[in-house]
This record gives sequence, C-alpha cells and structure tokens, in this order.
Amino acid sequence: MSAEVVALPAARHLSRAELAELTRRYAEEVREGRHEVVAEDEERWHVRLHCDDVADVWLISWTESQGTELHDHGGSAGAFTVVAGSLTESVWSGSAVEGRLQDAERGVGETVTFGEHYVHDVRNTSGPIAVSVHAYSPPLSLMNFYEVSDGGLERLASSWTDDPELGTPAFRTVDEMLDAARAGITRLTPDAAARAISEDGARLVDIRPAWQRAVDGEVPGAVIIERNHLEWRLHPASDARIDAARDGQRWIVLCTEGYTSSLAAASLASLGIPAADIEGGIKGWEAAGLPVVPGGTAVEQIVPSHRDTPAAVPHAS
Repeated sequence: MSAEVVALPAARHLSRAELAELTRRYAEEVREGRHEVVAEDEERWHVRLHCDDVADVWLISWTESQGTELHDHGGSAGAFTVVAGSLTESVWSGSAVEGRLQDAERGVGETVTFGEHYVHDVRNTSGPIAVSVHAYSPPLSLMNFYEVSDGGLERLASSWTDDPELGTPAFRTVDEMLDAARAGITRLTPDAAARAISEDGARLVDIRPAWQRAVDGEVPGAVIIERNHLEWRLHPASDARIDAARDGQRWIVLCTEGYTSSLAAASLASLGIPAADIEGGIKGWEAAGLPVVPGGTAVEQIVPSHRDTPAAVPHAS
C-alpha cells in the first residue's frame, strides 16, 4: 500500500494587494537598471528574480507576437506589472461550462492582480518589446492549460512546474501523464479507503458520468460530482462549493477502474485539497466485497444506502 503523505504546515500566502506591491517594487528595480533584460526572438525570455516559501517573482520580455497559451496557475494567486511596451490580456469570464474571453490592453505602469481560479493568456500584439514582472503566491507549482470549446473551458493538460513560461506539455504516452499525476498523490486500496471513510472522516466523491454509474452501480454515502465541476465544487474558497467542502476535508476520488480518479485527485491536491484515489475504482471496490447499490443518484446528491430518495448536497451560501 502507498505510504500516507504527511502534510506540512501551510505557509502564509500574500494578499492580492501585497502581490501588487511586490511586482511594482521589482518593476521599479528593473527601470533603475538593477536587473538585466534580454529579448529573444525564438521564445519568451524570462528569469526568476526571487523565490521563498511565500512567493516567487519573475521578469519576462515579450517580442512581437510572443504570448502564452490559455492557462491558470494551479491554485496560486498572482499579479503582474508592465514595465515597458504593452501587453494584451485575454481573461476568461464565466464558469467552466459557460463564459467568454475578454481582451484588455495593459500599458506601462499598469498592475493586474488575480485570485487562484484566474484563467487568462497574455501576448504582445503591439510590436515593440514588452517587459513585465510577475509574482505568484504560493510559489508557482502547477499550471493547467485550456481551450475554449462549445462556449466553455476544456482542460487540455496539466503540468507540475515552477516555470511560468512552460508551454502546454506534450506527454509521449498516457501512462507518462498518469505516472506524473500519481507521483503527487496517495493511492488507497478499497479496504483502506473504506477505513478512512468510516474511521477518519474522509469523504468519497464519485466523478463518473451517469451512464457509467448506471452500469456499475454506486457506493452508499458517496457524493456525486462529475469530473468537469470537481475543483469548483470541492475548493473551500469557491463560490460554487458544496457545503462539505471545508478547509482540511479529505476527499477520496472514485472512478471506474482508478485511472481518471488519479488525474482528478492530483488536480485537487495541487489546490491544497487533501485528496487520494482508489486503486481499481468501483470495480476494485466491488471485488473487495464492499457495498454497492444500483446507480441513479442525481449529480450533487449523496448515494443512499438503499435505492430510495437520496439526500441533496447543499451549496455553501
């Protein structure tokens, strides 16, 4: 069985105002010539100016047409200040399933701050070299990359990285992507998961679509949250969270055979949410002789012990 991960005390996070002040201070140092700026045509030049347990700071130059891809910062809040030139920022406005990109021009001296769920891309569309200072708190450790599909956000990939200029990662195989995700989570056997639920207060979350739950059944007591809403429903600071999404609540993710659940648990863990998944998924759970009831529970409800009226999962107000 995989060893349990021991959580370290959380470091203090900077507020958005503090992040803004940090980028402005380093921007002024750049203007004073205290930091060298290099412009490269092949790729965006960048260098880390500072990093500690609380925040990291980066200096980036942008030549004509250079830009990022649509991304978030894996649960880190951030800020950036434009030192020279101008940048075009496209910010996702709306929910994961419905919204749109809104463009804004960011000129010299302008500072932008953002929270932990911010999705944007940034590019130089004006021609002259642009220079900017970026800060993240906690220090950047994960980036998720997206594209807009059918009016919503579709996540293309995730990468555990401390480099804000990383492009969308291209894994050579699905196994490689899975190994990267599992390196950062705890995996539990079905019996160990059942003990964690009954004895330690862990909650089971079933991320399978309705048709899979109808075929393979459901686990009594599991919360049904389909994969595309998972982070928004379980993050304690999300406006769309369910009532059970409290600080420190441990979640055990369940899928059909224990593959998608690993990727989902890794995503939760990257946001500071204690998360694990179950080896073998619902099939392993049933093979271990643990209880399964017929499927049919609605999304964001709790699977009952018997096929009667399920209990609704309230959203936090």
